[in-house]
Amino acid sequence: MTQTLPIQKHIPDIVKALETSRYAVIQAPPGAGKTTRVPLALLDEPWLANKKIILLEPRRLAAKSCAAHMADLLKEKVGQTIGYQIRLDRKIGPDSRIEVITEGIFTRKIQNDPSLEDVGLVIFDEFHERHIHSDLGLALCLETFEALRDDLRILVMSATMDVFAVSKLMDNAPVIVSKGKSFPVETIYVPPLDRKKRAVPIETACALVIRRALSETGGDMLVFLPGVKEIKTLYSILEKDLESAIHIFPLYGNLSQKDQARAFRPSNPSEQKIVIATSIAETSITIEGVSVVVDAGLMRVPRFSPQTGMTHLETLPVSKASADQRRGRAGRTKPGKCYRLWSEYDHRLLKAYTKPEILSIDLTGVALELAAWGISDPGQLKWLDLPEEKSFEQAKNLLKTLGALDEQGRITFHGKKMSSAGLHPRLAHMVIKADEKGQGFLACRIAAFLNERDFIRFDQKTADPDIRLRLEIIEAFTIKKKIWKKEFKINEGAIHRIIESGQKIARDFGINPARTDIEKAGGLLAHAYPDRIARKRDNRNNTFLTASGKGAFFAGTNSVSLSEYIVAVHLDGNPQNAKIFLAAPYSKQDFEQDFCDRFKIVQTVSWDKKMNAVRAKEDTVFEKLVVHRRTISDIDSDMACNILIKEIQRRDLALLPWTKRLKSMKERAVFLKNTGRFPDLPDLSDKALEEELTIWLKPFMPGIFSLKQLERINFEAAFLSLLTWEEQQTIEKNAPTHIKVPSGSKKPLRYSNENGLFDSPVLEVRLQEMFGLTSTPKIADHTIPITLHLLSPAGRPVQITRDLENFWKNTYKDVKKDLMGRYPKHFWPDDPLGARPTNRVKPKER
Repeated sequence: MTQTLPIQKHIPDIVKALETSRYAVIQAPPGAGKTTRVPLALLDEPWLANKKIILLEPRRLAAKSCAAHMADLLKEKVGQTIGYQIRLDRKIGPDSRIEVITEGIFTRKIQNDPSLEDVGLVIFDEFHERHIHSDLGLALCLETFEALRDDLRILVMSATMDVFAVSKLMDNAPVIVSKGKSFPVETIYVPPLDRKKRAVPIETACALVIRRALSETGGDMLVFLPGVKEIKTLYSILEKDLESAIHIFPLYGNLSQKDQARAFRPSNPSEQKIVIATSIAETSITIEGVSVVVDAGLMRVPRFSPQTGMTHLETLPVSKASADQRRGRAGRTKPGKCYRLWSEYDHRLLKAYTKPEILSIDLTGVALELAAWGISDPGQLKWLDLPEEKSFEQAKNLLKTLGALDEQGRITFHGKKMSSAGLHPRLAHMVIKADEKGQGFLACRIAAFLNERDFIRFDQKTADPDIRLRLEIIEAFTIKKKIWKKEFKINEGAIHRIIESGQKIARDFGINPARTDIEKAGGLLAHAYPDRIARKRDNRNNTFLTASGKGAFFAGTNSVSLSEYIVAVHLDGNPQNAKIFLAAPYSKQDFEQDFCDRFKIVQTVSWDKKMNAVRAKEDTVFEKLVVHRRTISDIDSDMACNILIKEIQRRDLALLPWTKRLKSMKERAVFLKNTGRFPDLPDLSDKALEEELTIWLKPFMPGIFSLKQLERINFEAAFLSLLTWEEQQTIEKNAPTHIKVPSGSKKPLRYSNENGLFDSPVLEVRLQEMFGLTSTPKIADHTIPITLHLLSPAGRPVQITRDLENFWKNTYKDVKKDLMGRYPKHFWPDDPLGARPTNRVKPKER
């Protein structure tokens, strides 16, 4: 490492911070050398002996680039000391000490190994970008440190953001600030206006500024545009009239590796290079020779709408921090110029930082990851920005719909299979359900396609939203047969990535490649997007109503719009009437077979103006879609109430608006009744409550005609009418909800699970918190011992007992040996009865 970079003089401070505080935060601008020099400088630290450094990068291109650069500094090949892993590409050898991986890969790694046993240091690079997986990864990492690995080091590196907020999150970690190695950059503001001061298209404005810059200065040029569409448009404009010595290269995430490499290659002395890029070129990667930046000042980001349940891409002005990052690219090797396509006044109005993804995108994947971690409330972890409650609840509700979470928000076996796949939960659920139908490989291919941008580029008038067309082309590629027409162009590189990605997904799920029936696509997509199953509106061409109750439409008649039922996969996010860009037909027969268990019969009473009488209709509905409708004889309010009660009795008491408190009281009352020691308590079992519904519930139901309206009744008053005040006190006294353990913690008692009531309530508690307690706690007038689930420091059961005294005497020694081996940092006394209970790694000193 011959070249000295600014960050290197701060290495001693970084080493000291990590040695003493375990946590550290580095703020350094692009060019300071933090990404490559810091990991290499820490390799020989004693606390890293026999352990690896994990370096997280927000983008695949950055991960490969910095791994290659570090390997080059060591005069080695990638895969030796330095390795990397990104989606569909891995070069890590048995001797690799530094692994450069993308943030999503890290989520999978820490889920599979929460203690990160082979890792000594985790570095979060370019943390200011605030991708969802960086926030999630840091939250999980901090939890690992506090619960399992107090020797783990965590380093957060950022170019622009409030690093002191990060420091505070990490227990006031030391902050090391480094200056970058940069040259002066002249900033020129050029608002995109014509001579009459009218706004012009951003690509046209960019082309004008590029021509001006070429006449004013030499050197290579980096142009920032918001997306691929704008890049291709500008490329076409410039290609027509620039000199042959000026070479133009696009640069964006889905570009092939070969084409990306062309953009990084240094120019010959007699030539000039113009790289047109998305925000991918903002940080981490360096394009040599650039001394001019042209910045359109726009970025395209995903935005999730809780109202529609859909994510759409939105073009927004960049933040001041991003604008500064882009500007700095012009001064990496020599003085440069930055042309900004906005005014100085507009610059003052820009937001300081880009909004973090955790506050703006779909949280379904995060909710599933947290459930897999064992957490239903994100507030249990440390976040720079806590996920918004409404969006998180919506995500949990979707996961419950997909069967990934139970009603208590705990992950199910199905959910665990979904979370291990690394796919969006919708797609993982689709693959699992499809495999049950023998269409697993088709679902893998669909999932791979939906993870890419559409590889077809249509003329505006010929756009076809049918996903079957895409699947047909992908299938044709696998057998090297051309079937597409001149009406559209295709991106062959994207198709090859889809094929490769589909095969990887299949391997991950243990699905063998097989022939696919693309006509089944709609039925598979319905499992991924049940809320986007849509039915054609009556007598309206190309317009549909989705199961979520939102309208949707096709721009014109096509092969999908003729169907009665469809699955709308990609819409524009309009909350009232969304335009459909991608969809598949779905047969009514398959719909009724696939979702029959979720169809509901709803009886409603309404006034019919024509008949001047009360009429009743019985609808078979799926969410907001009416699948069948029939009229039934007129009924009065009392009859409607009786019908509703019979429906509750026929289906389940769970239809009633139970609160957590009432469910708990019911369980505890039934438990005490079943002991035989409290014969005067009323019978509140499901059977007894169902039989007496007309007595205790009907008086509270005037004006209630449907299942949905049950939410309006005063259900708490109705249920508590079954218990006197004295009986309620008996329940609270003899079947408490919580119990205090020797460590001082208040722990909940569980009286049931999905299979019914326990014989004895269960207390889950870490073994160390029970030190000093000689006998098992009892309830029900001190007659029934509770069942103790004694847990390891990681929260895993190590012993189940109702006889604590016997456990201490006869079993503890063997359990202790095992726990000391797995958790050597924790306190394992020889005499548990004389030891102080603790909920920490070791008890506090007196």
